This record gives sequence, C-alpha cells and structure tokens, in this order.
Amino acid sequence: MRENFGRQLRALGRSFGYALRGIRFCVKNERNMRIHLAAAVFVTAFSLVYRLERGEYAALFLVMGAVIAFEAVNTALEALVNLASPAYHDLARIAKDAAAGAVLIAALAAVLVGVCLFGEPARLWETVLEILSVPLLAALFAALAAGGAWFVFYGNRLFKD
Repeated sequence: MRENFGRQLRALGRSFGYALRGIRFCVKNERNMRIHLAAAVFVTAFSLVYRLERGEYAALFLVMGAVIAFEAVNTALEALVNLASPAYHDLARIAKDAAAGAVLIAALAAVLVGVCLFGEPARLWETVLEILSVPLLAALFAALAAGGAWFVFYGNRLFKD
C-alpha cells in the first residue's frame, strides 16, 4: 500500500513537471504570453497601492488567469495544427485564428474588469499621485515598467535550450 502511494506521488510530481514544462515553453516562445505576464505583474502591483477589496482581487486574478490560460491553450492548438497540417490550409488558418480570437476576447474581458475595478477617476488619480509622490514607489513602478518591457522583448533569452 505504501509502495503504491509512493508511485502515485511520483506520478503526480511528474504531471506537475510536464505542466511546468508547457508553461516554460509558452513563456520562452510566445511574446504574447510574456506581454500577459508582464501586464499581470504590473496590474497586481498597482492594485496593492490602489487597495482593492478581497472580492475585487478574486475577479482580477480570475481574469488574469483566464487570459494566461487561453494563451497557453492557443499555443497548444497552434502546435497541433502545425503538426497536422504543415502546409497552408484554410481550415488550419481558421483554427489558429479562432484560438487567437478566444485569447483576444478573454483579454478584452480582462480590460473591462480592470475598468470596473480601477474606473473611479478620483481614486485612480489619487493612487497615481501616491505612487509619484513616494520616491521608492515611483522607482519600483519605473523598474516594473522597464523590466516588463525587457521581459516582453528579450525574456526568451532567460531560457537555455
């Protein structure tokens, strides 16, 4: 019985490893995945200063997770289509375009959730002024913006083949 549990535990560990390998592939090879991740980090940092409520964080993390998950599914579908149809085919194009459209829909929904969460102009301006008036916060957000831009365009260099 104990031996069976150990085997199951190792199998579970391997399945998590496969999932992490898939995420690594997406981050390394898909610039859009890096865009979504950089945006998620920046928005999360901003939300901490904005001081969202618990339920608002739930909505925020749910839509960010959905966008990132859709991007991973899009990458998987593109790989399958490329495997099944290496030559150009209209049906392959439709499959890829529809998957990319799903990511776009999720991203637009995330933007709308962001508008709902951060759309109070007075509070938004107050948060921006707070960030700009505290040198450490301003430096942190500048570093996040610069680091995010670097990650989007050069983050694939973080991974060795």
